[in-house]
Amino acid sequence: MAAKMPLVPDEAYYWLWSRHVQGGYLDHPFMVAVWIRLGTALWGDTPFGVRFCGLVGFVLANIWLFLSTKRFFPLHEGAGLRAILLLNVTLMASIGLVPATPDSPLFVFLCLALWALSGALYSRSGYAACGWWVLCGISLGLAADSKYTALLWGIGLAGFVLFGRRGLWRTVGPWLGGCCATLTVLPTLIWNDHHGWAGLLKQGGRASQWHPERAGQFLGELVAGQLALLTPWVAVLCVAGLWRARREKPVLLWLSIPAIVLFLVNVTGERIQPNWVWILYPVLILAGAAYGRRVRGAVMTGGLCTALVYVQCLTGGLPLSSHLNVVARLGAGWDGLAKALAEEAGKAGATYLVTDDYALAAILAFQKPVGLIVVGRDSRWGYLDGLPQKTVGTALYLKDEHYGPAAAGVGTLWRMDRGRPVRLYSLEVRHNLSGWVVQ
Repeated sequence: MAAKMPLVPDEAYYWLWSRHVQGGYLDHPFMVAVWIRLGTALWGDTPFGVRFCGLVGFVLANIWLFLSTKRFFPLHEGAGLRAILLLNVTLMASIGLVPATPDSPLFVFLCLALWALSGALYSRSGYAACGWWVLCGISLGLAADSKYTALLWGIGLAGFVLFGRRGLWRTVGPWLGGCCATLTVLPTLIWNDHHGWAGLLKQGGRASQWHPERAGQFLGELVAGQLALLTPWVAVLCVAGLWRARREKPVLLWLSIPAIVLFLVNVTGERIQPNWVWILYPVLILAGAAYGRRVRGAVMTGGLCTALVYVQCLTGGLPLSSHLNVVARLGAGWDGLAKALAEEAGKAGATYLVTDDYALAAILAFQKPVGLIVVGRDSRWGYLDGLPQKTVGTALYLKDEHYGPAAAGVGTLWRMDRGRPVRLYSLEVRHNLSGWVVQ
């Protein structure tokens, strides 16, 4: 899947980050850029190269989740194997982790932190426990360097140390772990400090929106989305397992509560994107595997759903509309569009392609249209160090016309998927446009 699925615009955006590795970016911390840079150094600027480190990381995440489950629930026979099975039949893991996004390193480092936490809590040696706490802190710091939502685990763990387990706050280990987490996340904090805390303010500003009249709709969409991504049977097992774990392993609930509270607050103001809940998956899967003794039906159902999605992604067998076919809507036809743009530029005598849409600029820069230099006008490019600003005389101006028809007298191009139209774009010659050169 990683080799065959074409890159989607967000991945191309992160790939452009990897060309300019720095301590942070407007939308997310830096870890996904580092991973992509390592993968493309090995495999080139290909979809597989962009996704390579995420694939390796997911293998390690499976191992750490297996070991965590065995340590948290040593008396629950087969729980570790059940955790791997349940995780890999969820659509979020089997499909959602194929693209290279910040969710990949986030999940990997959260699984490592969970394994380290199990060692810290159940180690018989005080010195060994300190070592596990250090590893836990470093892992949580790396998770926060991947995506800001990892800070919610830090809040939950701090609450458990202070209030959830008597006397734990008096030991040295948690404080060492906290110091290591702070040191690990310093690059992200320093970048934010040098850029007016733009990244943290952008993500934190989501909670300030207020549309309570739509809270029921947003909550329903959140629940429905998670039932689909976990698959319904696995979702029931995991939620029931987390509830049952509240007495035997309260730390799992402590890790989950901050994120659950934040999502319930956010539904009063905006739609919760399905991948945001990914932060809960390590704990949910672990709890579901521990208390769900009969998982064969859940694994078979989830595995069948995954197989059907894989077949559709790889073959396009069902002639779905672009509205229903997410893979085609996001990833199909970019190479053909790039070639068509190069031909139009040749006719117009333009050497620059300009667009306001950052995602459109990124995916076209990855395609490297022959004879064209891509210029992006979105202000977020200003946070990417090393991109030169330029005012171009004659350029092709490209605009996504999905939400409205093109203006009269403006040319149009369709992005196609196996002969079927996916998306319409307008194209016109403009002069004296300024922006950042992204290719």
